[in-house]
Amino acid sequence: MRRSSTSSIGALHPALFFIFIYGISLALALFVCRTVYYSINGNGTSNTQSVVENQKDYTTASMNMATLK
Repeated sequence: MRRSSTSSIGALHPALFFIFIYGISLALALFVCRTVYYSINGNGTSNTQSVVENQKDYTTASMNMATLK
C-alpha cells in the first residue's frame, strides 16, 4: 500500500479552518472597533484647530469690511 502525503492536511482541516476564521474575525473586529472609537472620540486637536482658523477668517473678513467702509 502506498501512503499519500495529503491525508495529513485533511486531518488538520478543522484546525486550519478555525485559525483562518479566527484571524479574519479578529481583523474585522479590530477595524470595526477602531472605526467606532474614532467616530465617537474624534481627533480633538484638528477640530479645535479648524474652529480657531475659522474664527480668524471671520475676524479678518470683518476687519477688511470695516476698512472698506
